[in-house]
Amino acid sequence: MSFDRMILTQHLVLAFLLVYAVGRAFETFRKRAQLPGRIVEPYSLPLIVVAYVAFYLSLLWTVFDVNFRMPDQRFVVVGIMMVLMSIAGRHWAIKNLGMFHSIHIEIRDQHELITSGPYQYVRNPYYLSNAIETLGFIFTVNFSPVVMIIAAPYLLLLCHRLLIEEQALQNKFAETFSAYKSSVPRLIPRLSGVGKILFDAKLLCSRSKIKSCR
Repeated sequence: MSFDRMILTQHLVLAFLLVYAVGRAFETFRKRAQLPGRIVEPYSLPLIVVAYVAFYLSLLWTVFDVNFRMPDQRFVVVGIMMVLMSIAGRHWAIKNLGMFHSIHIEIRDQHELITSGPYQYVRNPYYLSNAIETLGFIFTVNFSPVVMIIAAPYLLLLCHRLLIEEQALQNKFAETFSAYKSSVPRLIPRLSGVGKILFDAKLLCSRSKIKSCR
């Protein structure tokens, strides 16, 4: 990669990170209509927010570093595509959760077990999307050792929170959740499910285009 192209790529990655940070904060903390409930293990939210902010600052520091060598543009494209996939995955999960979505681990008296949309393929699509986002950013900064080291605690806390949430759902729904667990994988969709996800995504895009034409 030529020096001029490397500088341009570095500036584009930096701009993407700054714009994405604003969008991510808005997505996470904007107020949505939701039902009040009992918060489980409230300490987990500030912990994971701090870990994510540290991870994101490490990304910015890495790109700002004068000694940083940008990866091949193909790595940058793959990384950004993974991040964009994570946005779509989280949006899909939030939309299907509706009134039951919360940034806390929150159980309501009127809680329903959501098994539609992405939840028919994996039990934790929101967490899967966050993991894909993290890996995408690691691609984008050329597998920076500093970024990978700081990403590790965030990913561990993500797994910890996932387990807490599943236990809360198990306590709430008992045998219903056990049956759901036995038929739907935790994080990695089955091969048969991947094809259906792609088909559903294509169908959703087609419907969106039809609506926009009306």
